[in-house]
Amino acid sequence: MKRIFSISFLAWLYFIPVFSQAVRHDAPASWFTSTNMTKNVMRISDHGADNMYLIMGTQKAMLIDNGLGSANIRDYIKTLTKLPVIVVITHGHPDHAGGNYQFKEVYIHPDDMAMATGYNNLPKKTGSATGMMTGGAKVADSELFKDTLNHQPTRMIPVSDGQVLDLGGRSLEVIFTPGHTAGEICLLDKENRILFTGDNDNSLVWLHISGTLPLAIYLQSLEKLNGRADEFDNLYPGHGDAVDKDFIAEQITCVQSILDGTCVSKDYDSFAGKGKICMFKRASVAYNPDNLYIKK
Repeated sequence: MKRIFSISFLAWLYFIPVFSQAVRHDAPASWFTSTNMTKNVMRISDHGADNMYLIMGTQKAMLIDNGLGSANIRDYIKTLTKLPVIVVITHGHPDHAGGNYQFKEVYIHPDDMAMATGYNNLPKKTGSATGMMTGGAKVADSELFKDTLNHQPTRMIPVSDGQVLDLGGRSLEVIFTPGHTAGEICLLDKENRILFTGDNDNSLVWLHISGTLPLAIYLQSLEKLNGRADEFDNLYPGHGDAVDKDFIAEQITCVQSILDGTCVSKDYDSFAGKGKICMFKRASVAYNPDNLYIKK
């Protein structure tokens, strides 16, 4: 799939306030803050722009997404765990894969590799995306990534639907959920009944921007997850707070009402483009009325 997103364009993906942090593990004046969500799972706030998650097993840790890449997430992670860390990217947007360049390798679905390739190299410019998504905040010089000598592009390792990643005493299954992007994935921690959902299950999901798949495909992904709802209790999304699994059913109803024409949609205008928005209970979906079905 062609890489048609730019950092400046997608930096407006969400306007999410800084989340409240109940339990923090902050380095002094840190750009990042982390919250204990449950045993051996931390949510890391990228100065309010997005959620990253750190999951600890007995042998390895997993970082789900690496944020904007504006500050040094690699070394911040080292303050939270001494375990070797693997990095898994839920999708190739710059607020989730922007820190690729700080890691030797990342796991990502092949369908989003082309989109994420530009974040595998040292950024030529800094600050613009960060400022737009964090209210103009600037990263302190002490927190910038400076390990740039002899830098090599990040190696992307493909993941596939059903693949299990073992951390030692804890494993996560890759679930392919295309829609928001062609290569979006969720990660299921079945034993602990948690589903990490990237941007598939935010309170507002953007499907009106360029590069999203038809709404009917997104519905299939939601139905796929709902069909496995007996395996998890809570969703940990890429933006916003955790929600219970019943939220997926609300998303399905919202999308179905768009497709069958019963939703009273409103005009939706964002810096990423215009579309329509449909709302049902806790779920909101921004969509392109010209991109509802698979074109034959």
